[in-house]
Amino acid sequence: MRHFKSRSVALWLALAMPTWAQYGRLENTKKTAPTVRAIAVLEWTGEMGKPKASRIIPISVFDGEQYQPGGLYLAKPEPLALQPGTEYVLQDAGITKGIFDINTAQDVDGYWFGYGAWKPMTSPPKRAKPKQGRLTPQVVGGDDGHPHLVRKDGSGSQDSSTSGSSTSSSSSSKTSSNPPAGDPDRPTLRRRSDSSDSTPSTSSTSGGDSPAPETAIGGADPDRPRMAHGQQSMSDDFQPAQLTGVPSGLEQMIAVSDASDREAHPFVYLWADPADATKMQTAMEIAASNAIAAAQPPVKPAVKAHTATTTHTATTAAQRRKAAATPAAPPKLVFTNERFKAYELTYSGGATLVFSGETTDHAGKTKYVTLIAQPDFNGVPKVLFKSVTDDDHLDQTPKMRLVDAVDAKADNRGDLVFELRSSRDREFVIYRVSAGQAEQVFTTGSLPNSNSQS
Repeated sequence: MRHFKSRSVALWLALAMPTWAQYGRLENTKKTAPTVRAIAVLEWTGEMGKPKASRIIPISVFDGEQYQPGGLYLAKPEPLALQPGTEYVLQDAGITKGIFDINTAQDVDGYWFGYGAWKPMTSPPKRAKPKQGRLTPQVVGGDDGHPHLVRKDGSGSQDSSTSGSSTSSSSSSKTSSNPPAGDPDRPTLRRRSDSSDSTPSTSSTSGGDSPAPETAIGGADPDRPRMAHGQQSMSDDFQPAQLTGVPSGLEQMIAVSDASDREAHPFVYLWADPADATKMQTAMEIAASNAIAAAQPPVKPAVKAHTATTTHTATTAAQRRKAAATPAAPPKLVFTNERFKAYELTYSGGATLVFSGETTDHAGKTKYVTLIAQPDFNGVPKVLFKSVTDDDHLDQTPKMRLVDAVDAKADNRGDLVFELRSSRDREFVIYRVSAGQAEQVFTTGSLPNSNSQS
C-alpha cells in the first residue's frame, strides 16, 4: 500500500513538472518606461513673478536609478531638461509658487541655459454638478415588501441585474473604443491640455527631415523620455529678458519637472514655540563664531617684560595653570547677509538647520561661513558640516549659498541644494543629510563664464 502511494505521488509530480515550468514563472518582458525627475534653479532679477530678466539652469535629472547631469542628459542638441515646452513647477521649501515654461534653450560656452515665461499657478477647474434628468427613478416600497425603482412618469424600472449588466456593457464598449494614442511603451510626462503631442523643435536643431543626432549620453532611443510639456505659444505671456552674468540682487528658486503628478511635500520645520526659532538662530551664530575662530591661525599674545614687581602678583600657581588649561571662548561675531533656515527633510525627522553669514575679522577681511547642523537631545546644535573661507581663498574654498531644500529623487526625502561661488566660476551641488552626516551626492561642475558681471 505504501509503495502504491509513493508511486502515485511520483507520477503526480512528473505530470505537474511541465505545467509548472510552463506557467509557474511568468516573466514580464515589456519594457518599463523610465521615471525621470529634473531639478533646476531659476534665477531672476526684479520682481518675483514678473522679473526684468531670468534664466533657468538645469542641475540634475534622476532617471530612477542615479543622478544624471541636467545640462547634458539626452542632449539633442539641447538637453532633455531644457526642451522647449518643458514645464517646471517653482517651489519654496517644497511649496508650489508658480510655473515656468521653457521657450528656448541656448548653449553658453558649453553649458545650456533655458529661457521662457513665468506663470502663476492655476487652480484646478471646478466640476459642475451633474444634472438630474426629468425621468429620475425613485425608490418606493412594493407590495412584496421589496423596494422598486419607479420613474416620474409612473413607469417601472428594469430589473437591477439587467440594468447593471447593460450599464457595465456600455461602459466597457466606450472604454475599448478609445485606446490610448501613441506607443504604449513610450514614456510620457505630464502635458497641458493645450499642448501638442509632438516633440517641439528648436532653432538650434539642424535642418532637414532627419532628427539631430544625440550626444554620447543617452543615445538615440525611441523610448526617449520627455519632461513635462507646457503651452508652447507664449505670445500672451510675460517674457522677461535673458539673464546674463551674475548681477547684484540675483534671486534664486528651485524648479522641478516630473513625469507624474506627485503630492506636495513641504519641508518647512514647524517650531512648537516661535521663541525656539530665535534661540536656535542665536545658538547657530555662536557655532558660526566658533567655526571662524577655529579656522583662523591663533594670535600670539604680546610678551610682557619681566620686572621685579611680578613678585607681587595676586594669582596663585594653581589659578594660573587653570587659566592656561581653559582658553577663553571667542567673542560672538556680528554677521551680515545672514540666512537661517530650519527644514524637516523627512517625516517626523526633526529639524535640520542651515546657517550662512558674512563677518569681518580683526584684519578687516570678510569671512564667509555656512553650517549644516541638527539639534541634539538638549537642543544644542550639533554641526554636521561647516565651510569657512574669505576673499583670498575663494579659489580653494568657494563660498556656499543655500538655494533651498528639494525632493531630488522623488522618494519623499528632502535634499539641500547649494551654489558654490569662487572668484572665477561657480557650480551647484546637492547634499543629503542622513544618519548624522551631510554628504555631497551630486555636482554640476563649473558653469563656464557664468560669474561675469552683466
